[in-house]
Amino acid sequence: MCEVNAYLLKDNHETLIMERVYKLESTENQIRIENLFGEQKFINLPLKEVDFDQNRMVFVEPKKTP
Repeated sequence: MCEVNAYLLKDNHETLIMERVYKLESTENQIRIENLFGEQKFINLPLKEVDFDQNRMVFVEPKKTP
């Protein structure tokens, strides 16, 4: 089974969102991630990358315009 950790990239700093994500589902306006323990989170941010070699996915928070 392939598992990845989900991170949020904000201001060039990554913060862990969820560990051991094994399921990602795209809905109409959000992404649902679920880990092996049945925990779920709904993300309303763009997915920047998924790197299975590094076991990670990165969501990015858009920069605020002044």
